[in-house]
Formats: sequence, C-alpha cells, structure tokens
Amino acid sequence: MTHVSLPNPQVRAAGDSYGHARMPRGAAVPRPDRIDRIPYGRFRNVYLYITEACQLRCEHCYMGERLERALKMPLPKIVDTLATWRKLGGNKLTILGGEPTLHPHYCEVIRLSRQLGYEHVITTTNAQKPALRRFRQLEPDDFAYVQVSLDGGSRDTHDAVRGRGTFDEAIETTRELAERGFDARIICTVNEANERDVLQLLDIADVLGVSLVKFHVFSTIGTGHGNPELAMTPPEWVKFCDHLNTVAPQYKTRVWYQPTYARRDQMERYAAEGYQGCIGRTLDRISIFPDGRCYVCSYLFDTELHFAEMVDGQVQLNHGVNEFELFTSALGQSSCGGCKSSACMGGCPAEEVVLGQSSCAAYDDIVPVCRLWKSSAKDESQAEE
Repeated sequence: MTHVSLPNPQVRAAGDSYGHARMPRGAAVPRPDRIDRIPYGRFRNVYLYITEACQLRCEHCYMGERLERALKMPLPKIVDTLATWRKLGGNKLTILGGEPTLHPHYCEVIRLSRQLGYEHVITTTNAQKPALRRFRQLEPDDFAYVQVSLDGGSRDTHDAVRGRGTFDEAIETTRELAERGFDARIICTVNEANERDVLQLLDIADVLGVSLVKFHVFSTIGTGHGNPELAMTPPEWVKFCDHLNTVAPQYKTRVWYQPTYARRDQMERYAAEGYQGCIGRTLDRISIFPDGRCYVCSYLFDTELHFAEMVDGQVQLNHGVNEFELFTSALGQSSCGGCKSSACMGGCPAEEVVLGQSSCAAYDDIVPVCRLWKSSAKDESQAEE
C-alpha cells in the first residue's frame, strides 16, 4: 500500500479548521436519511473523477473519448486535490470514473476522504464483479451512499446499453450491498431505447431494499454525440416526468429526477422546492478530472469552457472564456432572449453552446431547468424538506 501524508486539522467540538461543521474525531458519525437537498453554496459538492478507465462502453457515457485515454489520477494528486477543495468549502464528495473501483487505490481514497473532513462520501459504480470485490473491503459507514448505474428495468434493455451480462452482475452487487447495510441507490439514464421499461426499476428497488432511484435524461455529450437517435425531445421528457410523479407514491423507495425541461406552469412548483435557476452561477459544485481540468457544469465537459485547472495542488482559474462568464451572462440577458426569463430564471446558457439553441426556442410551452438540479417525484404530502 502506498502511504501518503495527510493534512491533520485540529478538530474543535463545533467545527474544524476550515470552518465547517464536523463531528469530533472518534465520535459516532451520523448517517442522515437524506442529504440530497443541500442548499446552494460555494463548492459544497465535489465530484472527483479518479480514473477515466472503464471496462464498459455504454452508448450514453458522457466521458466520451476520455475512456480511451484512460488516465488515472495518482494518489498524491488525489490527496492534494481533495484537501484543496475541502478548504474551499467542499463537504459532500462523490468519487467517480470511468469506473472508480478500477483505480488501484480506490479503497484508500474512500477512507482518506473522511479523514480529510468530507462529511458525506458517495460513489457511483457500474457494480460489476471488480466493483463488488472492492466493496467487500469496505464497510457501510465508509459511505453516505453507493449509487449503482442501471439503465433498464429488464436484462435485455439494460444489456443493450451496457453489455451482455452486466444487468445480472449489477443486480447481485446491489443486493449484497443492501443486505450488508449500505445505503444503496440506483441511477438511470432514460432514453428512447429504454423508456418503455425503466419504471420497472422501482419494483426492483423495493425488492432489493434500495433507498432511492434517480432518473435523468440522456444528453448528447460524450459518447452520446454518436447516438443522437437515443435523445428524447423536451416534451417527451416532461411527459415521462409527469408519469413518474403519478406512479412514484406507490413505491416504498424514494424517487428523484432531474427535470431538465418543464412546462411554464410547473416552474412555480420547482421554485417552491428550492429551485433558483442555473446552479453554475452559484458555484455550488465542482468536477475535477484526472488531467486537472475543473468544470462546474457537467453539460460542458466536452468544451474548453472549464472553470479552472489543478496545478501542483493549486487552483488556477481559467482566465480565458470560461463557464462562469457564460452562466452569469444570463443575468443581464436570458439565454433565450428574455421571452421566458421570469419562468426559467435566465434559462440554460450551456444549451446554446451544446445544442446551438435554447430548448424553449423550439417548443413554445417548454422552459429549461438546470439539469444539475433534482426534484422529488412524490405527492405534496410526501415531499422532502
């Protein structure tokens, strides 16, 4: 095992040396039932891509050509990166790839993340056999939750996206995680090919004891560029979400989705749930890749509009044209020209970069919702705080 020297902040009863609340060392760490709806705040959500390597080639993967490059972030660089963004406000950390469990120091990274002061450590995985071997070396308290990617409610549909045999392996890994006491969750990318049966995942989740299922829409970025026929239109996605809101209360498992698009009459509901427009303007989150590039918005991963770069453990802002300038431009003039700015709070400036126009330009009653924001698919009496 490689040994790395870790920062050792002095922990106070009410907080740590970074000024963020933390349990005293050695105290029992609470595992809250819900940590999803965290208020907008500076870099509170850190997404670290420790490797670009993955054994699968899913048709929707936003990593795109990075999968062939397959960079792995060295452990000392991981430590420096995590320590830096912790100081900048991060306390909810998601470890991703590629397939993160393929990183040779995956288990060590998970453990040291808590040592560095991250209160909630999450991971997303394809849950194949290599991942299961890693999880058997870890304990439920090492994570806030483990998120398993399942892209169909049946073997045939899922395997068409991810490869033969992947559904059965992912289900068995999820089952074992839940039985061992992990907070296991499912994430699903919905597209034209799997829409017909993805809601069967709710039945599967109830049987396995999964705590939450999250749905988001296929985006034509990364590998998705080569599969535009899989993309749902905004009205199709809104219709899917409407149906999801109808059926979700029938299940024990909590259900979340990313609206991405909405009818104008739905925006009042989302505003009441806490929606404040483009998350990019708040610098709520940061995604760091093995090459050091840092993005605020995952929709821009294919572009040069990164926010910053990590260089020798330091954050170097991109002083050229960057994400933040794009996001804040909508404050002066909404990305769709102003016709619906009161409903969408300025729209999604990234849409014009990726799609060439705002989604509302093609559909009179549709307005864009920040695709990084989540809503709860439950009736009003069951809504999350």
